[in-house]
Amino acid sequence: MRIALVTETFYPATGSPVMSEAATTVKALADQAIDDGHQVLLIAAAPGQPTYRRARVLRISPLAATGRQIRAGIDGFGAEAVVCLDPGRLGRRALAHGARSGLRTVVVQQSQSHDPTWSTRVADHAEQVLTTSRWLHHCFERIGVATEVWRPGVDSAAFTPVLRDPWLHDRWSRAKQARAGTAPLTVVGYAGRLAGRHGVRRLAELAGMPGLRLVVIGDGPQRGWLEGRLPEAKFTGALGTGDLAIALASLDVFVHPGEREGAGHMLREAAATALPVVAPQAAAAAELISHLETGYLYDPRRPRQLADAVGAVVADPRRVLLGERAREWAGRRSWPQAATELLARLTDPGAGPARVAVPAPRHDAATEAISDPLSGRGTATRR
Repeated sequence: MRIALVTETFYPATGSPVMSEAATTVKALADQAIDDGHQVLLIAAAPGQPTYRRARVLRISPLAATGRQIRAGIDGFGAEAVVCLDPGRLGRRALAHGARSGLRTVVVQQSQSHDPTWSTRVADHAEQVLTTSRWLHHCFERIGVATEVWRPGVDSAAFTPVLRDPWLHDRWSRAKQARAGTAPLTVVGYAGRLAGRHGVRRLAELAGMPGLRLVVIGDGPQRGWLEGRLPEAKFTGALGTGDLAIALASLDVFVHPGEREGAGHMLREAAATALPVVAPQAAAAAELISHLETGYLYDPRRPRQLADAVGAVVADPRRVLLGERAREWAGRRSWPQAATELLARLTDPGAGPARVAVPAPRHDAATEAISDPLSGRGTATRR
């Protein structure tokens, strides 16, 4: 099949070592489509490299008419299907042209849209709209858009605890502010764009907490605000995939305060790295993390709950068990599995999503309770 994959940004983009969630997903889809023998055209904004694994990447120049470039690219390629990831300026035009031309049109939406014209400019041109969490599904349902849930995967070979760098962890855990002779600090990290929509200002709750060192991986408009309130934290800036995987593996605990995450790629990658994850009981995080089994969910409506949750996990000597279960769960949904499921929809529109669930707690003689100090409850975790 001849498939056009459309994204607003795509790896490897010139001057940017970091992929967006849309780019991460489209790369996984392109990899699987190429491996399966499909013909692939990638459409993304310029600048950037013109090919990916021998597939052409049509870079849309801002100096020429966007719609004309996209129409010429799709028609010249002879596309049979158009798949758009989080469609913006490019995706909307590709969808409209695909619908007019009688092509299969699929939208994969990984985040909320606050555009009041989204339904008419995007959904009305798509045969299928897939959302990456039940939370997103309900968000679009409320504005009258019918969607189905398709769950992304994770690369458990790229994101793995075997990449832990003892030297890096030791450097982070022995901060300059720690007094000589004190025990190493627990390394707690956040990774992602430092933008308001990810709730990163709540990381300031961790300022001055004893026994931990915060490492902030990423860049964005909130970095300056955070640096001013977290003077003891380590800010790495944006990292490419390889360095990011090593940095994640060198943490002890992962925290992500985003309350409106639609896909949760970073949560999956942290889980695959065998990190206990602390996140709000909201949006995709509430679907991806099993409280006290693979991580810790806190109530985002209550002040300082993030700090209390991180403190509880840091203080628990058995937190490694949460990470082990998290990696076990993450390994049940690989990118090839997820991409194959989505690509099957292009040839068989009736192909539905596979059921993916966090394994239920196992209660037997080999389990013991890890208590929840904020609620007084416990749950069973395998030794």
